[in-house]
Amino acid sequence: MTSSDPYSPRDTCRPAFVVGVTGHMDLDPTWRNRIKTEVKQVFGWLRASPGKHQKNQGVPSLGSGLGLKKTPIILLSSLAPGADQWAAEAAQEMDPPIRVLAPLPFLKDQYLEASTFKRDGNTKDEAASKFLASFSGEDVFVVRLPDEIDLDDEALRARHATILAGPVGQRERDRRYAAAGEYVAAYSNILIAMTDKPIGQAEKVNVNADGHPGARAIAELKRRGPIPRLLPALPGLGWADAGPVIHLFAPRKPGEAAVGSEKPKGAEPGQLEVLYPYYCRPADVSEEEHDNPDWCEGGRAILKIVAEHLERLNTEKIRINISREDMALAEMLPKTADPSMGAARTHPIPVDAEELQATLDRLARLRRRAADYSAHYNAHLTRLKHTLFGLAFGAAFFFSLADNSDVWASWLPQAFFVIAFGLTLAAWVVYFRFKKTAAAERSDDYRAITEGLRVQFYWTACGSGESVASNYLQRQRGELGWIRHVINVAAFPHEPNRVRFNRLSRKDQLAILLSIRTAWIDGQHTYFKDKLDELSLRRDVFTTYAHVLLWTGFLLFAWLVFFPQRSGSLALSPPLALLAFALGTLILGMLAMRPRTLRGGHLILNSLLIAAFALLAIGTIYLLGGVVPTANKLGSILKYLALAGGVLCGAWIEVNFFAEQIRQYASMVSLFQAASQRFDDYFNWHEAAGKDQEKTQQVVADIQSLFVAVGREALSENADWLIIHRARPLEPVSV
Repeated sequence: MTSSDPYSPRDTCRPAFVVGVTGHMDLDPTWRNRIKTEVKQVFGWLRASPGKHQKNQGVPSLGSGLGLKKTPIILLSSLAPGADQWAAEAAQEMDPPIRVLAPLPFLKDQYLEASTFKRDGNTKDEAASKFLASFSGEDVFVVRLPDEIDLDDEALRARHATILAGPVGQRERDRRYAAAGEYVAAYSNILIAMTDKPIGQAEKVNVNADGHPGARAIAELKRRGPIPRLLPALPGLGWADAGPVIHLFAPRKPGEAAVGSEKPKGAEPGQLEVLYPYYCRPADVSEEEHDNPDWCEGGRAILKIVAEHLERLNTEKIRINISREDMALAEMLPKTADPSMGAARTHPIPVDAEELQATLDRLARLRRRAADYSAHYNAHLTRLKHTLFGLAFGAAFFFSLADNSDVWASWLPQAFFVIAFGLTLAAWVVYFRFKKTAAAERSDDYRAITEGLRVQFYWTACGSGESVASNYLQRQRGELGWIRHVINVAAFPHEPNRVRFNRLSRKDQLAILLSIRTAWIDGQHTYFKDKLDELSLRRDVFTTYAHVLLWTGFLLFAWLVFFPQRSGSLALSPPLALLAFALGTLILGMLAMRPRTLRGGHLILNSLLIAAFALLAIGTIYLLGGVVPTANKLGSILKYLALAGGVLCGAWIEVNFFAEQIRQYASMVSLFQAASQRFDDYFNWHEAAGKDQEKTQQVVADIQSLFVAVGREALSENADWLIIHRARPLEPVSV
């Protein structure tokens, strides 16, 4: 286990659902057990099966359980006395226990000396101090402000030493408390707020850019959005992507409650209400109508989507290649050519950077698993396409037989029609059975997660401290918001990994950057170039045959109109029919050369193919015209089959998005090619700098900026890919 790693080893590939907590520090201790029980009921509601209400437990406002039976749950708590520690205790007492991850305003040893725990050098609450002191150092990290992201722990400790207590450091101390509270609110799916504000009387708190560390202000930030410039990285547009606040009424110690927060008649500690974000509020509902049914329903729907998709991801029953997962880190960050690394190392992360390696390994493993899931469901989708197109062609064939088989037997047209109709119905049955599995959506979602994690991996590896969730699918809410959450929860906290990268020697940093260039920049350039060539060839083939078959159908139609069979005599004698058949076969055999290198090659190829198919069809018509239906009837069958084949070839191009993907892949080839050249320029500057550490540091910063810019473009391309597939799903009518 490594510092600030929110997973146990068995949960490496299971993204978690995150719960945050905020509340007053001076809560009435006589209500400690009662309120902890209510917090446990919230955790129980998260794990309860959907449709199973908690009315028997006195919390009907939570509604149906979220069903997170196999999804890990993390509690974010800053571990201040009172609400933070009570919630942490409740989480640890659950069965199984819920992991607590602690974003602190100061390093733990300094936090114990801060005004939160001490007054005039004396400990305020011995039990609270002991709880924090005994809390695992592996599960705590300090929340950094934007100007602190490059400071190591010692520099951070020196900077904070003068603001831990006293009036002089009050403002800066408040900013740090606000940052820790905002971190909890921003990175949680739901926020438990324990305040002395009565249920049903939630107040609007005026939150400004200077930071307001109070519990009510943090709860309002969860619903409205974060303070600008307080945190260096956020998991998205917080004002439009937040989860609900579960407000738990918790009275303060007698004589210490805030003015105006007296408990009204009938109010009991432990009562709760659910307050949904303002962005879910219907336009015709005021901000004071917190219990408006439409507002609540909209908020529940978004929360339910996140929970359902997380649980589905964590319970996929797809066979995974574990050995490939074990090699995921080495595949994404291969060893450089430096022999000093040693034969035992398969990646450029130094042995003493265990925490950075653990984070990257977790990201690589999850990305590998998501990629396998996507490939599994994409194979299902490909089989569906083949099945639907086969059924469509079969239906067209039997419909044409039904229209042209009356010379065989009087009952055959009806039989062929029934078969054709049955194939059409079968296509819809197959489609709806497939749609019920949501395989297409799963394939697309898992691919989006895979690509997002790829960028997050390399951003983390290069020490950028950037968050993919802050740059990905920002215009997509609700249905696709869970994708950002998976990527975000797999990588946070981001800032410590930047510090860990900065602690590496310059040689190790450059080795990692070179490995990223090889695996990501060069690897993606090769991938997109190969895919571009493959897709271009496939599009040309299907475009060619779409045109050829359509024109063949038109030619057959014209031939049958101008040269019909009359009075039992054939328009072509058997020798001429045989000659036409042989000539068509010969032309098709010669077309293996595909004369596309000549001027007008496409036109020549298409014309020859049309002529070849037409001659083959005409030869077949008049060679078999006396054996099977008449030449006119057989010609009509082949005519309709040619037209159907041409239409299906054109439809295949559309349902596989050849044109859109070719444009996207061409732009990505240019992007990664340019990035590779730019990387070489930067690295040459490093070699020219020699031992000048300042210039080398600038080169590292320039390369980090390059990787961030490339990652944003890659995320934009993948978002466009996902939206195209969402907007144009495969349906039988499109076939």
